[in-house]
Amino acid sequence: MTESEFIDYWNKEYPESFPINHELKWIYPDRWFRIHSLPESKRYAESADEYRIILDRQNQLINDLIGEESEVAISFGLYTNDIANDNYKELTDFGEFLKVLTIDLHKERPEEYEDEMFFDIYVKTENWKNGNRDEILKAIADDEIRAMFVSPSKKCVIAPYDGGVDVIVNTTENRDKLKAKYKDWLSDIEDGM
Repeated sequence: MTESEFIDYWNKEYPESFPINHELKWIYPDRWFRIHSLPESKRYAESADEYRIILDRQNQLINDLIGEESEVAISFGLYTNDIANDNYKELTDFGEFLKVLTIDLHKERPEEYEDEMFFDIYVKTENWKNGNRDEILKAIADDEIRAMFVSPSKKCVIAPYDGGVDVIVNTTENRDKLKAKYKDWLSDIEDGM
């Protein structure tokens, strides 16, 4: 997936939002659901067994949603207040990502963001393999990084966070089927959080 293909896909499927993980659940509530990564909604792992539960649940969910060997775009964003950085490739511990977009947050949402506040979106496309991105999932679970998995072919966004995974699918009907399938991993709270 090229830079323009990612942006075109995002603008077509999610036109009301930017590719910012934590905003999606509020913008697409009729297509959103959340699983918790640990039993009893525990937020952080404290043992190797609990990390295994997190990784097993998240890998199973991603496999079910997009399938083994399906193309997935891994996307993350960095807040910055310096637009002068035109380095379009960001090397991280998880490989090389291409900078595909810079959002002027103050211009787009002046009531929420101060002047000179930007959000750079980076993307890397690869084929999903079960367990192949456990290091990213573990870093997200530990609240060290934020990233999301975008599948154009399956029309879904999978946004892990420290405590669970937010999922945006293509229809309310599909969301409801998945909520039934994963009912044991959902929150007991009425709003799904």
